[in-house]
Amino acid sequence: MQRTFPLLVVVLAACGVGERLPPPPSGVAAIAVAAVENKTGSKLVVSGDSYVARWIGRERRTVDDVLARELETTLRERGFSMGGSSAARLRVVLRRFEPDLPQLAYVTVALTATLADPDGTVRWSGERSTWLVSTAGSPSLEAAYDTAARTVARGLVDGWEPKR
Repeated sequence: MQRTFPLLVVVLAACGVGERLPPPPSGVAAIAVAAVENKTGSKLVVSGDSYVARWIGRERRTVDDVLARELETTLRERGFSMGGSSAARLRVVLRRFEPDLPQLAYVTVALTATLADPDGTVRWSGERSTWLVSTAGSPSLEAAYDTAARTVARGLVDGWEPKR
């Protein structure tokens, strides 16, 4: 018992408190979602990249595309106006998006997100350096990418409410 206690303390300390994004911004009614920047060094293709997919006319989609679309959809569903010249711009930079191969149980994500007014004033900024996103049950890498991108988008704007 005495030998395992120090080991348990070390393990718990290493796990630490999970990274959290800062509280949602306030006073924002309209948001424009910028194109997601992929700085992972990987294409992160969800669909439409194979010869057969192109031949049958399947649209090429990447994690960047799915993430941006899901952000727009989620924010619109929460009541935000989308776009416009006076809208705050939400910018997401992906630095890591690595699947747990071959199990596909999770994708490790690292990103930075910033919401700034047109004049450059930052209203909100958040960073996650090791976000483990569950993709359990995904039958393929592409499905895991799609699931993780949608989960990340919803997680980024969790609790956000538009100015009334």
